Amino acid sequence: MTALVSVSLLALGAVGVMAYTAGHPAPVETGITDEEVSKYRLTPFPVERAIAFADRYARLCANQNPEQAEQRRQAIARLSSAGVDSTCGWDGKGNQVVAYSVWSGVMEPIAEYPEHGFYIGIQVQLTTGGLRTLSVPVWVDDLKSGNGMRVVGDVGTLPQPDPAAPPAVKDPLEADSALSTELQGKLFADFFTSWGASNGTTLSRYVAPGASTSAKAGLRGALGSSPQVSDVQVLLPKGVGATDGHEWGVDDVTWARVSVRWKPGSGHVTERYRVQIVLTDQGWFVKDIRAGVIDQEGGKSNTS
Repeated sequence: MTALVSVSLLALGAVGVMAYTAGHPAPVETGITDEEVSKYRLTPFPVERAIAFADRYARLCANQNPEQAEQRRQAIARLSSAGVDSTCGWDGKGNQVVAYSVWSGVMEPIAEYPEHGFYIGIQVQLTTGGLRTLSVPVWVDDLKSGNGMRVVGDVGTLPQPDPAAPPAVKDPLEADSALSTELQGKLFADFFTSWGASNGTTLSRYVAPGASTSAKAGLRGALGSSPQVSDVQVLLPKGVGATDGHEWGVDDVTWARVSVRWKPGSGHVTERYRVQIVLTDQGWFVKDIRAGVIDQEGGKSNTS
C-alpha cells in the first residue's frame, strides 16, 4: 500500500509540474522530449542563460563613462555579431551608471532565427532614478547546452507599461478593536521581539504547536532588535461587523494585520505582516506569519 501511494503521489506531482509549465520555456538539459515540447507548448530555448547574457549586455550598454569608453566598446564587441554597433549607440559624451537591472518578463521570437533567437527585455534602473527597458536580440547556437550566444542586433528602448488603478477591496473584513488592542501588547510585542532575534527559547512561548517554519524561524537579527508594534488589526470572520460583539471560542483561527517598526541601522523602517493566530485554553498563539499587507482602498497614488 505504501509503495502504491508513493507512486501515485509521484505521478500526481509530475502532472502538476506539466500543468504549471504549460506555455513556459523548458529548462535546459531536463530530458524533455521533442514530443513533450510540442504537447505542452514549451520551447527548448535556454531561457535563463539567455536572460543572464542579455542582462550583461544591457548593463554594458547603459553604463557610460568617457574614461572607459574603449574598454566598454571592446566588451560589447566580444558579445555581439559583426554588424552590431559596438558603441551601443553612445556618442562617448556624458556619464551614466546602472544601479541594477532585471528581466522585464518579455521575450519576443526573432523571425529570422526560428527557435534560436529572441528579443529579450531588460529593465535597467539608473542611479539617477531613470528606468529604461532595453530590447536585446539574443541568438543561441546550441539549444541543449546554451553555448554559442551572441547579440545579433542593436538594442532599443521600449515604453514602460502603464500602471492601472486597482479597485478597492470588495467587502473587506472588519477588525475586532478590543482584541487588537489587547494582543498588541500581550502577544505581538513579545512575539516580534523574539521572532526578530530568532530567540528560540522565548519564541516557543508565543507559537502554537504545529506552527509554520516562518513563525518559528525568525529574522536572525536582520532588521535589528527592539521592534515596536503598532496598528494591529485582528480580523473578524466574514460577515461579522465590528459592533456585533463577536465571541471567540477555543480553536478559533483568524488573521491579524500588524505594523512593526524596526531599526536595522541608524534609521528606522516600518513593515507590515499578516499573522495567523489561534485561540487555545492558554490564550492566543501564533500559527503562521507572512509578509506584506494589501491596500484596502485601491486606486492610484497621488503622485502617479
